[in-house]
Amino acid sequence: MRGRWVTNSAGAVTIVAVDNRKTVKDWLAVPYAVFAGDPAWVAPLDYLERRRISPKHAPFFTFGDVQLFLAYRGDKPVGRISAQINRRHLERYRDACGHFGFFDCEDDPEAARSLVDAAAGWLRARGMARMVGPQNFSLNEECGCLISGFDTPPAVLMTHARRWTGPLLEAAGLSKEMDLYAYRLARGKLPKEMFELAQLARQSAGVSTRQFEMKRYDSEVRTVIDIFNDAWSENWGFVPFSAAEIDSLLAEMRPLFRDHYGRFVLVNGAPAGVIVGLPNVNQTIAPFHGRLLPFNWLKLWWILKREAIPTARVPLMGIKKAYQATPIGGLLLMLLMDEFNAQMNRHNLDWAEFSWVLESNKRVAAMAERGFGPPAKTYRLYGKAL
Repeated sequence: MRGRWVTNSAGAVTIVAVDNRKTVKDWLAVPYAVFAGDPAWVAPLDYLERRRISPKHAPFFTFGDVQLFLAYRGDKPVGRISAQINRRHLERYRDACGHFGFFDCEDDPEAARSLVDAAAGWLRARGMARMVGPQNFSLNEECGCLISGFDTPPAVLMTHARRWTGPLLEAAGLSKEMDLYAYRLARGKLPKEMFELAQLARQSAGVSTRQFEMKRYDSEVRTVIDIFNDAWSENWGFVPFSAAEIDSLLAEMRPLFRDHYGRFVLVNGAPAGVIVGLPNVNQTIAPFHGRLLPFNWLKLWWILKREAIPTARVPLMGIKKAYQATPIGGLLLMLLMDEFNAQMNRHNLDWAEFSWVLESNKRVAAMAERGFGPPAKTYRLYGKAL
């Protein structure tokens, strides 16, 4: 859809559909304006950001429909938002729920409301009865609006926001749908209680662990996804990874994967749970300002090769449903935690972030708070009826 989409009654804010090189360039420029002067923001790599919104490269477009919008005040882009329909979500839940994402906006309530209205109108015209977000583009990707923890940079593949972003969404008619928690474990700080439970797991008949085998990378990642699709299947909003998402994950994560950052827990030789860590490359790319050329790609490659990144993120940890309600289930989780803690000690990691944990997953959230303390960051998903 080309050209102007919506102009508010005052005529000061214009909403434009992203559909050409200039609007794509402006789309990529919006975060630089929104986060100007924010020392905690880490500019994403421009190359990857372009691919994320490209129908030729982003796996979401194989099962979803998307429209990107920009808000201009005069000739200046001051905000952006995506509206998307996830057909896999609709097939699973049949709830007529569309989604929005990539919401970044200057502290401009008029622009924010116009963006939300444009996304809502696009979704409503396609039969959606609700909208939920932000999701960039799905729950299997970056999601949530930061509402606490503004003073520290986000971990890899997590979002950042200004303090005004959540209030802008609320002023535009959205309300809380679900919170997501990020917990951080400092090296050497795993509670004694968790270590003792891990020891009980090690002594249990048939329980063992093994690390990832990079020579079988594709197979190992597919085993991770199999566990994920089983372990998270009853979580709020869960949609299993599609084949296209798995193929994309295999390609994009390979440079970050380290065999010692991944552990499977086995019961009688069969994978029953998994923990996956990733080097927190945000710590490395922050000075790049989004650019890989001319030499930043070489710096990144060298730092990854030397394993010189002192922090990490754990985006995946869980055990299969068959064990979740059993006495051994909690022990298996503690064993995975202790195994990763040992790797933190071995590789001198300052901290690892475990993110995210759903607010509704009270058992895991309570376990995390006992072990790590309160969340380091909280992200919020918002929703409203259309």
